[in-house]
Amino acid sequence: MANSFYYTSYEQDKKKKFNIISLILLGSFLLLFSLMVSGFSYWGFGRIAFFVMVLLPLTGAFFAFKGTGWARWLLFLINGSAFIMMVYILLTALGITGG
Repeated sequence: MANSFYYTSYEQDKKKKFNIISLILLGSFLLLFSLMVSGFSYWGFGRIAFFVMVLLPLTGAFFAFKGTGWARWLLFLINGSAFIMMVYILLTALGITGG
């Protein structure tokens, strides 16, 4: 349907699925982050869990950008700010920032 001037319901549903995927990624990030803040031990997988927590908001922002509606921008901003926060925590842990 490259020549049509309107979206079909299939294309709209496909774009809404991107919002749902982004929301699931944001929820899993929040779960891992709350476990990290509470002092949960990742049993030797701490570095891997931290890098997963950096990648989850990044991929969530990517999927949110491909979504539709006002939720697209809301999820994009929330995932983007979560990614910036995790990068700042990483840089502070490495001693690069003055925080």
